[in-house]
Amino acid sequence: MLAVVSVAQLMLMLDATIVNVMLPQVHNALHLSTTGQQWVMSIYVLPFGGLMLLGGRLTDVVGRRRVLLTGLALFTGGSLLAGTATTATQLLIARALQGIGAAATSPAALSILVTSFPDQTERTKALGTWGSVLGIGASMGALLGGLLVQIDWRWAFYINLPVGLAVIGAVAGLVAGGGPDQRKPPSDLGGALTITGGLLLLVYGIVSSTMNGWTSWQTVGAFAVSVVLFAAFVRIEQRHRAPLVPLRLVGKRNVVAASLGQLVSAGIMLPTFFLLPQYMQGVLHYSPLQTGLAYIPTSLAMLFVSGVVARVIPKTGARGPFLVGTVLLAGMLGLIMNATIDSGYWTLLLPVTALLGIGLVICMITIPVVGTADATEEDAGTASGILNAAAEVGGALGLAVVATSVGARSAELVRQGVDPVHALNSGLHRGFAVLFVWVGLNLLIGLFGLRGKAASRFRAD
Repeated sequence: MLAVVSVAQLMLMLDATIVNVMLPQVHNALHLSTTGQQWVMSIYVLPFGGLMLLGGRLTDVVGRRRVLLTGLALFTGGSLLAGTATTATQLLIARALQGIGAAATSPAALSILVTSFPDQTERTKALGTWGSVLGIGASMGALLGGLLVQIDWRWAFYINLPVGLAVIGAVAGLVAGGGPDQRKPPSDLGGALTITGGLLLLVYGIVSSTMNGWTSWQTVGAFAVSVVLFAAFVRIEQRHRAPLVPLRLVGKRNVVAASLGQLVSAGIMLPTFFLLPQYMQGVLHYSPLQTGLAYIPTSLAMLFVSGVVARVIPKTGARGPFLVGTVLLAGMLGLIMNATIDSGYWTLLLPVTALLGIGLVICMITIPVVGTADATEEDAGTASGILNAAAEVGGALGLAVVATSVGARSAELVRQGVDPVHALNSGLHRGFAVLFVWVGLNLLIGLFGLRGKAASRFRAD
């Protein structure tokens, strides 16, 4: 069961980073504009983040197996459509379908993992594997993307077909049918509409900021309406006898702390995976394949450290490992701030990518352990949806802020007559510097949000 749900999540993470690497080839093949290239990523993130919470709740209401199979079918079908797309419009529709499928697959997979391991110690070990899969998928996507680009960009999508079909078959055979409760609770249509609309507009506002600016009417309007919808959602949930998201769950300290940690950690991870290839290819002139190979230390670090972290948390609690992981990420940022146009791999990129892998995997294992510590059969899907939604929103927000900072700084220097390569390198420094704010927030979350999460909290009774 652990292998099946981990492979399902691995497929989603690989797809997200593979697409980053092959965008130039897609641009040439389908004649995408700059805005079109942005939307190849954005149209996937929008439904993925916006529908995540609804997908999580559906796992609790209609059954984890049903939602997971539906999500996998949509994602795999979207991959086929993307691989066969001949126009930009077809590709964007396919990417949106992938995002919808991912929004169902990710929380369903995590909730199955949580409910399959009721023993806290065993659950921590299982979540250790889960956390390492997330990070390895993100880093290995760059390597796989570099290899596939040498063949044809369409294989970045075709590769999902055999994996998706295999996972669908495994889920059908291994996961029991039916929902956690055969009773059908009253439908919370108002809550579903307001929270889904609010999340969609929030993610759209973040995505829009990179294209239209933070003060544009599209961005400000999306944020304003999302706030109104969130307020309406809270009001509806307070009154509904079967709320989409029980406020008692949101009010639990471990869920809140884990959600904030997930939001901020994803806000470090995704921008870093965006900035490093920009530096390798745009400044050091690495090929896509060389860029992918440069990430091998990240994957190896995650693979070897994940098992250690999963054994440490039941003994020490979550707070210490989370703070250690955050400090290592700060060290990684400190090193990359020294990057020049002729920095070497062994003296800079090797320690940077290794620290990135170790720091990320520690944080990404610790967060779901805390967030699902109190999860039950009735709310495991909702808790998983909250954590996953926080990750998508945090990643989109971090990427938007960093991309805006890099673009503004680079463009300013080019206008002043600075060489484009030196300008890009300086812009990347600005982007990495911004991430120190996220690291500071993560330290605060670890110090105060995870306070009291003693080791006994994660041991079996």
